Amino acid sequence: MDLEAQNKDLTLLRLPSILKLTRGIHVMMPAHNDYSNVLVSSANLDAPTLVSAVVSAIELALRGIHGEGARTMILMNVLPLGCAPSFLGFALTNPSLQKDKDSCIASYNAVVDLHNAELKKMVESLRTELSWTGLVLFDLNAIYLDAVRNPSKYAVTKPLAACCGAGANEYNINLAIPCGKSGTVNGTTVTAGRCSDPSQYISWDGLHPTESFAEYIASAMLKGEFTYPSFSLEEACKP
Repeated sequence: MDLEAQNKDLTLLRLPSILKLTRGIHVMMPAHNDYSNVLVSSANLDAPTLVSAVVSAIELALRGIHGEGARTMILMNVLPLGCAPSFLGFALTNPSLQKDKDSCIASYNAVVDLHNAELKKMVESLRTELSWTGLVLFDLNAIYLDAVRNPSKYAVTKPLAACCGAGANEYNINLAIPCGKSGTVNGTTVTAGRCSDPSQYISWDGLHPTESFAEYIASAMLKGEFTYPSFSLEEACKP
Protein backbone atom coordinates (compact mmCIF):
# COMPACT_ATOMS: atom_id res chain seq x y z
CA MET A 1 0.00 0.00 0.00
CA ASP A 2 1.03 3.61 -0.46
CA LEU A 3 1.52 4.19 3.27
CA GLU A 4 3.92 1.28 3.58
CA ALA A 5 5.80 2.45 0.49
CA GLN A 6 6.28 5.85 2.11
CA ASN A 7 7.42 4.49 5.47
CA LYS A 8 9.00 1.05 5.67
CA ASP A 9 8.59 0.99 9.45
CA LEU A 10 4.84 0.63 8.93
CA THR A 11 5.37 -2.89 7.59
CA LEU A 12 6.10 -3.91 11.18
CA LEU A 13 2.55 -2.90 12.15
CA ARG A 14 1.06 -5.47 9.80
CA LEU A 15 -1.44 -3.11 8.24
CA PRO A 16 -4.47 -4.85 6.70
CA SER A 17 -4.22 -5.96 3.11
CA ILE A 18 -6.14 -4.28 0.32
CA LEU A 19 -8.52 -7.24 0.33
CA LYS A 20 -9.22 -6.86 4.06
CA LEU A 21 -9.67 -3.11 3.70
CA THR A 22 -12.17 -3.68 0.91
CA ARG A 23 -14.17 -6.27 2.82
CA GLY A 24 -13.85 -4.64 6.23
CA ILE A 25 -16.41 -2.42 7.95
CA HIS A 26 -14.69 0.74 9.17
CA VAL A 27 -15.92 3.17 11.81
CA MET A 28 -14.56 6.70 12.17
CA MET A 29 -15.38 9.02 15.07
CA PRO A 30 -13.49 12.26 14.34
CA ALA A 31 -13.52 15.90 15.40
CA HIS A 32 -14.57 15.82 19.06
CA ASN A 33 -11.17 16.93 20.33
CA ASP A 34 -10.92 19.59 17.64
CA TYR A 35 -13.95 21.32 19.09
CA SER A 36 -13.49 20.40 22.75
CA ASN A 37 -10.12 22.10 22.95
CA VAL A 38 -11.29 25.27 21.22
CA LEU A 39 -14.72 25.86 22.75
CA VAL A 40 -13.41 26.42 26.26
CA SER A 41 -10.30 28.37 25.28
CA SER A 42 -11.44 30.78 22.57
CA ALA A 43 -13.57 33.77 23.46
CA ASN A 44 -13.93 34.87 19.81
CA LEU A 45 -14.39 31.62 17.96
CA ASP A 46 -14.71 31.84 14.19
CA ALA A 47 -16.99 28.82 13.92
CA PRO A 48 -17.45 28.74 10.11
CA THR A 49 -13.69 28.82 9.51
CA LEU A 50 -13.02 26.14 12.11
CA VAL A 51 -15.80 23.90 10.84
CA SER A 52 -14.58 24.26 7.27
CA ALA A 53 -11.04 23.25 8.29
CA VAL A 54 -12.21 20.27 10.35
CA VAL A 55 -14.60 18.93 7.71
CA SER A 56 -11.95 19.38 5.01
CA ALA A 57 -9.49 17.34 7.08
CA ILE A 58 -12.07 14.57 7.51
CA GLU A 59 -12.77 14.60 3.78
CA LEU A 60 -9.05 14.26 3.06
CA ALA A 61 -8.83 11.27 5.41
CA LEU A 62 -11.87 9.63 3.82
CA ARG A 63 -10.46 10.09 0.35
CA GLY A 64 -7.23 8.53 1.53
CA ILE A 65 -8.77 5.42 3.05
CA HIS A 66 -11.08 5.04 0.06
CA GLY A 67 -8.02 5.19 -2.16
CA GLU A 68 -6.43 2.44 -0.08
CA GLY A 69 -9.42 0.19 -0.74
CA ALA A 70 -11.97 0.77 2.03
CA ARG A 71 -15.52 0.49 0.75
CA THR A 72 -17.76 0.36 3.85
CA MET A 73 -17.28 3.30 6.18
CA ILE A 74 -19.53 4.39 9.06
CA LEU A 75 -18.71 8.00 9.88
CA MET A 76 -19.97 9.43 13.16
CA ASN A 77 -20.91 13.04 13.57
CA VAL A 78 -20.21 15.05 16.74
CA LEU A 79 -22.29 14.61 19.89
CA PRO A 80 -23.97 17.68 21.43
CA LEU A 81 -20.98 18.95 23.38
CA GLY A 82 -23.16 21.53 25.10
CA CYS A 83 -24.88 18.62 26.88
CA ALA A 84 -21.65 16.95 27.98
CA PRO A 85 -21.03 17.27 31.74
CA SER A 86 -17.49 18.64 31.29
CA PHE A 87 -18.80 21.62 29.35
CA LEU A 88 -21.74 22.10 31.68
CA GLY A 89 -19.29 22.13 34.57
CA PHE A 90 -17.21 24.74 32.78
CA ALA A 91 -20.34 26.84 32.30
CA LEU A 92 -20.81 27.06 36.07
CA THR A 93 -17.86 29.48 36.13
CA ASN A 94 -19.04 31.27 33.00
CA PRO A 95 -22.60 32.51 33.65
CA SER A 96 -22.70 34.31 30.31
CA LEU A 97 -23.11 30.95 28.58
CA GLN A 98 -26.83 30.52 27.92
CA LYS A 99 -28.72 27.23 28.24
CA ASP A 100 -31.17 25.88 25.66
CA LYS A 101 -34.46 24.01 26.23
CA ASP A 102 -32.51 20.82 27.01
CA SER A 103 -30.50 22.62 29.74
CA CYS A 104 -27.44 22.36 27.50
CA ILE A 105 -25.10 25.16 26.43
CA ALA A 106 -26.70 26.70 23.35
CA SER A 107 -23.61 28.28 21.77
CA TYR A 108 -21.60 25.05 21.96
CA ASN A 109 -24.36 23.01 20.39
CA ALA A 110 -24.74 25.64 17.67
CA VAL A 111 -21.11 25.05 16.63
CA VAL A 112 -21.67 21.30 16.67
CA ASP A 113 -24.85 21.66 14.61
CA LEU A 114 -22.93 23.65 12.00
CA HIS A 115 -20.26 20.97 11.86
CA ASN A 116 -22.79 18.16 11.51
CA ALA A 117 -24.66 19.96 8.74
CA GLU A 118 -21.45 20.53 6.77
CA LEU A 119 -20.33 16.97 7.44
CA LYS A 120 -23.55 15.62 5.96
CA LYS A 121 -23.10 17.77 2.85
CA MET A 122 -19.56 16.46 2.46
CA VAL A 123 -20.69 12.84 2.82
CA GLU A 124 -23.40 13.35 0.19
CA SER A 125 -20.83 14.88 -2.16
CA LEU A 126 -18.30 12.07 -1.71
CA ARG A 127 -20.94 9.40 -2.15
CA THR A 128 -21.82 10.93 -5.50
CA GLU A 129 -18.31 11.78 -6.72
CA LEU A 130 -16.72 8.44 -5.78
CA SER A 131 -19.87 6.31 -6.24
CA TRP A 132 -19.20 5.35 -2.63
CA THR A 133 -22.51 3.80 -1.60
CA GLY A 134 -20.86 2.23 1.45
CA LEU A 135 -20.14 5.62 3.02
CA VAL A 136 -22.83 6.26 5.63
CA LEU A 137 -23.28 8.76 8.43
CA PHE A 138 -24.14 7.63 11.96
CA ASP A 139 -26.03 10.34 13.84
CA LEU A 140 -24.31 10.15 17.23
CA ASN A 141 -25.70 13.59 17.99
CA ALA A 142 -29.28 12.41 17.59
CA ILE A 143 -29.01 9.35 19.82
CA TYR A 144 -27.23 11.38 22.52
CA LEU A 145 -29.92 14.07 22.45
CA ASP A 146 -32.59 11.38 22.49
CA ALA A 147 -31.07 10.03 25.71
CA VAL A 148 -30.94 13.52 27.23
CA ARG A 149 -34.60 14.14 26.37
CA ASN A 150 -35.87 10.62 27.06
CA PRO A 151 -33.52 9.22 29.71
CA SER A 152 -35.85 6.44 30.90
CA LYS A 153 -35.75 4.96 27.39
CA TYR A 154 -32.07 4.24 28.04
CA ALA A 155 -32.44 3.37 31.76
CA VAL A 156 -30.67 6.64 32.58
CA THR A 157 -31.53 8.78 35.61
CA LYS A 158 -28.75 11.39 35.42
CA PRO A 159 -28.38 12.38 31.75
CA LEU A 160 -26.35 15.56 32.34
CA ALA A 161 -23.97 14.33 35.05
CA ALA A 162 -20.72 12.38 34.85
CA CYS A 163 -20.41 9.02 36.59
CA CYS A 164 -16.72 9.49 37.37
CA GLY A 165 -15.88 12.86 38.88
CA ALA A 166 -15.14 14.92 41.96
CA GLY A 167 -17.44 17.86 41.54
CA ALA A 168 -19.65 19.07 44.34
CA ASN A 169 -22.23 20.19 41.78
CA GLU A 170 -25.10 18.74 39.76
CA TYR A 171 -22.77 17.66 36.95
CA ASN A 172 -20.22 15.90 39.22
CA ILE A 173 -17.46 17.82 37.48
CA ASN A 174 -14.36 19.45 38.91
CA LEU A 175 -12.29 20.54 35.92
CA ALA A 176 -9.12 20.53 38.03
CA ILE A 177 -9.61 16.90 39.09
CA PRO A 178 -10.38 14.61 36.13
CA CYS A 179 -11.65 11.06 36.48
CA GLY A 180 -9.22 8.83 38.35
CA LYS A 181 -7.12 11.71 39.68
CA SER A 182 -6.83 13.31 43.11
CA GLY A 183 -6.57 16.94 44.13
CA THR A 184 -7.05 19.31 47.00
CA VAL A 185 -10.34 21.13 47.60
CA ASN A 186 -10.48 23.54 50.55
CA GLY A 187 -7.55 21.79 52.18
CA THR A 188 -9.00 18.31 51.74
CA THR A 189 -7.72 15.66 49.33
CA VAL A 190 -10.47 14.63 46.94
CA THR A 191 -10.40 11.79 44.41
CA ALA A 192 -12.54 11.68 41.28
CA GLY A 193 -13.96 8.20 41.58
CA ARG A 194 -16.69 6.25 39.81
CA CYS A 195 -20.35 6.32 40.75
CA SER A 196 -22.13 3.32 42.24
CA ASP A 197 -24.14 2.56 39.09
CA PRO A 198 -22.66 3.78 35.78
CA SER A 199 -25.66 2.48 33.84
CA GLN A 200 -27.70 5.41 35.18
CA TYR A 201 -25.45 7.86 33.33
CA ILE A 202 -24.81 8.72 29.69
CA SER A 203 -21.35 10.10 30.37
CA TRP A 204 -18.53 8.26 32.09
CA ASP A 205 -16.05 11.08 32.69
CA GLY A 206 -17.77 14.18 31.38
CA LEU A 207 -17.26 13.49 27.69
CA HIS A 208 -16.88 9.79 26.91
CA PRO A 209 -19.92 7.48 27.16
CA THR A 210 -20.40 4.90 29.87
CA GLU A 211 -20.14 1.27 28.82
CA SER A 212 -23.91 0.90 29.07
CA PHE A 213 -24.62 3.87 26.81
CA ALA A 214 -21.90 2.75 24.41
CA GLU A 215 -23.88 -0.49 24.10
CA TYR A 216 -26.93 1.50 23.01
CA ILE A 217 -24.78 3.28 20.42
CA ALA A 218 -23.34 0.01 19.13
CA SER A 219 -26.76 -1.65 19.05
CA ALA A 220 -28.22 1.23 17.04
CA MET A 221 -25.35 1.05 14.60
CA LEU A 222 -25.71 -2.71 14.18
CA LYS A 223 -29.44 -2.30 13.53
CA GLY A 224 -28.89 0.50 11.05
CA GLU A 225 -30.67 3.05 13.24
CA PHE A 226 -29.68 6.73 13.27
CA THR A 227 -27.87 6.21 9.95
CA TYR A 228 -27.98 8.27 6.76
CA PRO A 229 -28.72 6.96 4.29
CA SER A 230 -30.41 3.76 5.45
CA PHE A 231 -27.79 1.11 6.16
CA SER A 232 -27.92 -2.65 6.74
CA LEU A 233 -24.90 -4.16 8.45
CA GLU A 234 -26.18 -7.60 7.49
CA GLU A 235 -26.08 -6.68 3.83
CA ALA A 236 -22.65 -5.08 4.22
CA CYS A 237 -21.28 -8.30 5.71
CA LYS A 238 -22.39 -10.47 2.80
CA PRO A 239 -19.50 -11.68 0.62
